[in-house]
Amino acid sequence: MNDAPRSALRHWLSDVLESRDHPHDEGVDPCGVRWKRHAEGVLELAPADTAAKTAHRYDAILSCGIHGDETAPIEIVDGILHDIADARLTLRERVLVVLGNPHAVRAGKRYLEYDLNRLFQGAHAKRPESPAVQRARELEVIVGEFFGGEGGVDGVRRARRHVDMHTAIRASLFQRFAVVPGTPQHPPADDWFDTLGAADIEATMRTGQPSVTFSYFTCARFGAQSCTLELGKVAPFGQNRLEDFFGIDAALRRWLSGGEMTARDDGQVRPPKRFRVAAEIVRRTDAFVLDVPVDTPNFTPYPAGTILARDGETVYTVSHPEERIVFPNPNVANGLRAGVMVVPE
Repeated sequence: MNDAPRSALRHWLSDVLESRDHPHDEGVDPCGVRWKRHAEGVLELAPADTAAKTAHRYDAILSCGIHGDETAPIEIVDGILHDIADARLTLRERVLVVLGNPHAVRAGKRYLEYDLNRLFQGAHAKRPESPAVQRARELEVIVGEFFGGEGGVDGVRRARRHVDMHTAIRASLFQRFAVVPGTPQHPPADDWFDTLGAADIEATMRTGQPSVTFSYFTCARFGAQSCTLELGKVAPFGQNRLEDFFGIDAALRRWLSGGEMTARDDGQVRPPKRFRVAAEIVRRTDAFVLDVPVDTPNFTPYPAGTILARDGETVYTVSHPEERIVFPNPNVANGLRAGVMVVPE
């Protein structure tokens, strides 16, 4: 193990942007935090304090950059790492920091060959070999090593939490919302929704449908309390209004420094508006038509009886008194979802 004066935390983002060589190495940051680089943009961090290392509550994953043009979450994570490096923030949790798609980040594009967030849960095995396929496979292995299987790490099974941060490609009636996956074996805890509300998340959509996203993978495979956060609109580096993300930034800092995400300075925890997924609209053939405008905001409501999609003889009609559409996109490949319909919980 090398004790190097150069800060791996401080250079986490700049190393990715400058395409520096990333050997699999480990060391101790000048701030005292122990780090291990599993792959480009992937750092495992452990608290400097010996007591904190044995007493930490979570095995935590903080991910961003799964889509390369979603820069605000990357800047949030980089700021947190800088403050840990500068001893302005004391790390008290074991955390895996993941910048998902370095190639796409450098290109400033959502993705290059395949959407990385559609390649987890083994979905990468169904695609031709490519950098994105390799990256999904690599991240699945790294996450498995980080969580340590059913017995946990060093024989200790701690609570597992995964926050995967994104920004949206379209407007939304709720600017900051979370997709919260669950399975019959690993349902989301009720207090997880309040925790997200304390991070200024305005709405949540609970889903039990199997998925190939990163957050569903960590929930289904490892029982983590997971979420995909959508935090406003896509913008280039340096053009994000980071003050719009103060709530989630502050909540993450409280959590990683050993506090509770719900312990806001103002004492005000605003419960998010809670929805559940009622149905997914899936494009099956080239005849698919989604009957909503291309600029339809997320969470746009439609009354019962509205026909929203047609695919040959298959028609999707709103069957609840009101349903809201999220992620409408008619231009997905056949077999993928073209929209998610949610109803209040």
